Amino acid sequence: MADRASDAELVEQAQLGVREAFDELVERYYSVAVTAAYKVLTDIDASNDCAQEAFLEAARTLSDLRDKSKFAHWIYGISYRKAIYVVRKIKLHSAALEIKRDESRSVIRLGSPSDQAEKTEKLASIRKALNDIQEIYREVIILKYVDGRSHADIAQILDISHAAVDKRLSRGKDLLRESLKRWKGE
Repeated sequence: MADRASDAELVEQAQLGVREAFDELVERYYSVAVTAAYKVLTDIDASNDCAQEAFLEAARTLSDLRDKSKFAHWIYGISYRKAIYVVRKIKLHSAALEIKRDESRSVIRLGSPSDQAEKTEKLASIRKALNDIQEIYREVIILKYVDGRSHADIAQILDISHAAVDKRLSRGKDLLRESLKRWKGE
């Protein structure tokens, strides 16, 4: 591919199946994807893995890209979200390990065995409920409540308006409540 081709031209060619066009996009923006993941993970190997996964997803969903000239921003967002999911999985795994460690240590500190079981059950219900809601709502909830991001950060990461962030958070919380009721058996 000629270096003179714009991102929009390369995306258009890649959408038509020209492999070299997508290869050129990877070459241009691989470091952008790694940087996005590194901001979250601070581990170069894990960031490289996220960048590779981001480009695989981009290849599968290239037809979803509305503004072909914004490929760089799009791949940045995909890689960033992949990194957030990695952190989320690590946090969930750590929380599960902490619960197991606490259960095996001291019943006095955590309360009765029934309190421990209730806490474990609540965490499991929350995880299941989160996995039940649509990704567009799950990602804003995770960015806001797990990652502690501001509405402005979320809007920028997801390339959506502040109003869309508010709507997705509101709808996501409603869906999460409904899902929690189902998992709790209410």
